[in-house]
Formats: sequence, C-alpha cells, structure tokens
Amino acid sequence: MAFQIEQYNQEVRKTLRDRLLAIKPKEFKEFEKLISRLLAEMGFVEVEVGSFHADGGIDVRGELTVGDVVRLKLAVQVKRWKRNVQAPVVRDVRGSLGAHEQGLIITTSDFGKGAKEEAAQADKSPIALMNGEQLVQLMMEYGIGVHRSTPNLLEIDEKSLAWNKE
Repeated sequence: MAFQIEQYNQEVRKTLRDRLLAIKPKEFKEFEKLISRLLAEMGFVEVEVGSFHADGGIDVRGELTVGDVVRLKLAVQVKRWKRNVQAPVVRDVRGSLGAHEQGLIITTSDFGKGAKEEAAQADKSPIALMNGEQLVQLMMEYGIGVHRSTPNLLEIDEKSLAWNKE
C-alpha cells in the first residue's frame, strides 16, 4: 500500500511540475503570487510581489523572523524555465540585493554547474538555489496546488468481535 501511495504521489509531483511549466508568459504574475504564497506558508512575513521585471529581476521580497531575534530579509527571483539557470542570473540577483538581503532563485528547471559555483561563493552575499523538484516538494508539503486526501483504513473492532474470543 505504501508503495502504491508513493507511486501516486510521484505522479502528482510530475503533474504539478508540468502545470507550473505550462504557465504562459502573460500569466507569470500568477506564478510570482504562487511563490509569495509558498513563502508566507513557510513563515515569511511582509511578502511582496514586485512589478514585472522591476528591481533588477527581483520578483518577490519577504522577511523571516525567528524567535523575535533573527531577521532574514530575502529577495527572490523566480524563473519558470525549462532550461537550466546559469551563473549570470546568480550574479544579476546578487547585484540587485538591498541592504542586509539574501537572495533566492527559484526555478522550475535546475541550475547549471556555474550557477551552483557562483551561488556557493563564501566571500559574497548569499544566494540560495531552489530547483523545480525542491519547489514542487515544498508546494506539496505546504498544500500549495494540492490537497491531502486521507485513505480509508480499516481496523478490527475488537468489541464487536467479542464472540470470536472463545
């Protein structure tokens, strides 16, 4: 049963990713709103969707506060791409960061080797990378674009079967 559920969920993941890739360019704002909703579900506050192509490509901004002590300001660029994101995009995001901001690039595809190396540079402003698989996994975890249905499980009712105890 667990194997069948995992197989089904794998199909749901694939379908969800296909649906993200099917978003038309004129509907890109909806993709940005979906990302902002995901960030809000993850605990970010003051999540704002920027205007199309504004702020050097920053599409969404938000802030995560942990224990009223640590504040993380995040500037997000979203890429609904089929091809891998390359290093110039990482450099562009880094150049668009405001004071005390960290960057995040979210794509429906993946990241090239150069992009990963650029993002990992310790002596520069941090840029996190979220690929399509991670995005879909988080959407499923936080119930964005999916809903959970509980399978009907049967258990033996010992009271009603008391006659069988003899």
